[in-house]
Amino acid sequence: MRKASAILLTLCVTTTATATHPEAHFTGPLVTPNASALPAGVAVLEPYLIYTESHAFYDDRGDRHSNHPGSHQWLLLAPFTIGITDRLNGQLVVGNAYNASGKSHSDGMRLTDTSLTLQYMLVAPQPDGTGPAVSVGYTHVFPTGAYHQLGDNPLNGTGTGSSANRLSVFAQQLFWLPNNHPLRIRALLAWGPSPSRVRINDVSTHGTPVGFQGTAKRGTSLGATASVEYGLDRHWVLAADFTWDHQNGTKVDGQQCLPAQGCTDATQRNGPHWSYSVAPAVEYNFNASVGLIFGAQISIAGHNSPAYWAPQVALNMAL
Repeated sequence: MRKASAILLTLCVTTTATATHPEAHFTGPLVTPNASALPAGVAVLEPYLIYTESHAFYDDRGDRHSNHPGSHQWLLLAPFTIGITDRLNGQLVVGNAYNASGKSHSDGMRLTDTSLTLQYMLVAPQPDGTGPAVSVGYTHVFPTGAYHQLGDNPLNGTGTGSSANRLSVFAQQLFWLPNNHPLRIRALLAWGPSPSRVRINDVSTHGTPVGFQGTAKRGTSLGATASVEYGLDRHWVLAADFTWDHQNGTKVDGQQCLPAQGCTDATQRNGPHWSYSVAPAVEYNFNASVGLIFGAQISIAGHNSPAYWAPQVALNMAL
């Protein structure tokens, strides 16, 4: 299942018209976030609706195999960003997920983990939007999603149980091409240290069975994304993201204790996993404050990870 913490906000940005270039509107691509800060007091809400489907996986050699019945997830995310100062932004992301596999499903929409990000702009673009923008960010993930004691329905799991941190560097630049169309590029590099060990009982999102008692410790994470947006006119924009995500393995230590069988060691060492994906999309900007984007994120390679496709739509609204 796609993790809620993997989903990042893209902000609506408008460049000012000049004597030689028309006004350009962007909603932002699906994955790579904005490196420019919102002005103080300005807020943006961008709800996402994402459907993720997986019927295959990549093994430890990168070979793809079918996996039936596979998994399905409906994910509703509500990223909210506000300008605290002209260079410092805060962002809160909350979400709900509905999971299914074959004829089984979760008990309705379930709360996912919640993230809070502080982003500071080191280099500001020019007033017309051109020139580089560079920011740094700190994200903390709160373990608000269910992750253990899932009873007889593991599909109710929507979290990891870990309070995790992530450090990021963002960059972007807008160019005007010779045909007078805008081209904007973005990039992100993010690193997350290994979270603290988490206590686990019974069935969990870490693959533990009934009667398990022990702990899980996730490894470090590293991710990189890059995007490009090409403005066709003031309303329509073509966009695409290219992503790479790497997660070191999880260590699970403990015992499985059953009334009739006693306790046995239940230790797991999951290897690292990574994935590559692309996310083509189309933006339609109604005006400088409201934009719609629709597209899909699609895995193209991986290692110990699911193969998936995730069509999605988001509405970007400056408040």
